[in-house]
Amino acid sequence: MNKNRHVWRTTFYNRNIGVLVKSDYILIRDSLEKYLDQIRELDTDNYNEIDQLKLLFIKLDHHIDRLR
Repeated sequence: MNKNRHVWRTTFYNRNIGVLVKSDYILIRDSLEKYLDQIRELDTDNYNEIDQLKLLFIKLDHHIDRLR
């Protein structure tokens, strides 16, 4: 007998719980833009972090455009 059979039971599983919606992604993008502005003003060498954020913005914008 399988002791973990309740793990495989999916009758009460709701896929919508924990799913980010378009407004969540827009909030994330706006927060990242504020963070990017703040790190640009610093006197430290943070070019790698800025480049990574720019790539993230491209991916995030593409994902937001695909949402309804």
